[in-house]
Amino acid sequence: MAKATKVTLCCPRHGMVAEFEASHAERILRMRNNGGWELPKSSRFEFDRENGITYKRHKEADSGAEKQGDA
Repeated sequence: MAKATKVTLCCPRHGMVAEFEASHAERILRMRNNGGWELPKSSRFEFDRENGITYKRHKEADSGAEKQGDA
């Protein structure tokens, strides 16, 4: 059985933090009135309605690649 990806969501309004399986966290985030649940600022994931939950890209690596091309 494959290991399920867990995503931590927080609800600052109520001071709650909980861990959910990725597909369930995505369903919560897609709900219009989800009670205030969101990804924490320090999360390694990001969410948008088109692509759902994805891993954040490392911006340092991207900017480094651009600098090498400029040289």
